[in-house]
Amino acid sequence: MFHKLREMDERVLKRMSEIHRPVLDRIMVLFTYAGTGGFIWLVAFVIPFLITRRYRETNVILTTALGVNYLIGEVLIKKSVGRDRPSTWISDEDMKINKPKDHSFPSGHSASSFCAFTVTAWCCPPWIWIPALLLACAIAFSRMYLRVHYLTDVLGGIVLGIIDGSLVTLIFKAFIFKG
Repeated sequence: MFHKLREMDERVLKRMSEIHRPVLDRIMVLFTYAGTGGFIWLVAFVIPFLITRRYRETNVILTTALGVNYLIGEVLIKKSVGRDRPSTWISDEDMKINKPKDHSFPSGHSASSFCAFTVTAWCCPPWIWIPALLLACAIAFSRMYLRVHYLTDVLGGIVLGIIDGSLVTLIFKAFIFKG
């Protein structure tokens, strides 16, 4: 089974290199940098939710969920799995961004993006969570496009983000911010 997943990862990576275009390169770099360290989620949601009374509880949930997501994804799973990135085998000249130094699985950008989306989907109206979903998808795609993650890294990050965002939201709604 792992052999089949590896083959699929390689095929997707090859396809990504075939669709590169200068304008798309610049757009994908912007999405990746926006997702670095959860920056876009801090700017777009955490800070505005902090100053908006209606979304203060959502801010606490989102901040906690992103923290939990970081600890589980980056500290526990990524260091335990230790998977090399696809960019390890790509020349520096072919890279559109600096090669990340940490391990590949799961994608932290994808995990934090889908964690933020999931919290907003549970707590906010569609005019907030739909753009969050679109942005999360763009950030996750950018990681494969820029060849710093395999498809399975991104999918693992998406699943982790959805689980973390959902569990933290449900725990807060059930035990802390009871109706």
